[in-house]
Amino acid sequence: MATTKLAVGLLAVLFLTVNGASYVQNADEEYNKNFYGQKIGTFVQDVPLAGITGEVFAAAHRAIWVQKFRLNVPSDCTSVVFLVGEKGGAAVQPDGGGVPVKDNKNSIELASVDNANFTLNLPIELEDVAWLSVYCRNTNETLASVVFNDVETPTPLELNEVFKGEHRVESERVVIVDHQTVFIQNLQYDGQGPATWFIAGNVLPVTSNGATKLSNQDGVFDYGTLPSYLPARNVTVQFPRDASVFEFDWLSLYCTQIHLNFDDVKLPTP
Repeated sequence: MATTKLAVGLLAVLFLTVNGASYVQNADEEYNKNFYGQKIGTFVQDVPLAGITGEVFAAAHRAIWVQKFRLNVPSDCTSVVFLVGEKGGAAVQPDGGGVPVKDNKNSIELASVDNANFTLNLPIELEDVAWLSVYCRNTNETLASVVFNDVETPTPLELNEVFKGEHRVESERVVIVDHQTVFIQNLQYDGQGPATWFIAGNVLPVTSNGATKLSNQDGVFDYGTLPSYLPARNVTVQFPRDASVFEFDWLSLYCTQIHLNFDDVKLPTP
């Protein structure tokens, strides 16, 4: 099984199309060292009673991934929001001078949550962000914040592992296109597994217990089993909206009925 190592180097030329968008990578551009994206930081609390925790990752040129986010809205806060400050802007430090950011439910106002994962779409470019804060507007208090230092926009990342295992499973390149999309080039599979899914998880050896089901080749999550990929075809796999490549150690083509890992690839850790 292919869960032994991960290395990232240079691609000759990568050109792929996912959901109508094209991605090109030149041979002389390095792929973010040994990971896709980067961990920007964790929330630092200014108001302990809010109980704010969470990790922030670079996800795209105008998006970040917030993971394991917890917020207990204080009783005296009637309006809590995410704010971003722009580099070179008036609000050098996290304060009320930032721009509001809509949360994963397309709402500006935040409610108490526990261990939530979501994407935040930014109003400015990722590399222009100076900080992200959780701010109480009626008391004019910063509850917690993350400072953005030397953050780079993620680029597609080719793993040095490919699929090659049971039931004629085999592929060429496996590419992390973004934090919720994986592209598998020329994937083969005989389609004989009775309940075969793409799954992602952390437990070793690879198992469906505690794993997350990913989409099939059509972006559908509610499917019974994967079809045959004979002849080989390019397959794009999506993570659910509340999940990200940052959370998992591996991606597997797995039969959940006979509990057999046809093969897996290791995912990078920021």
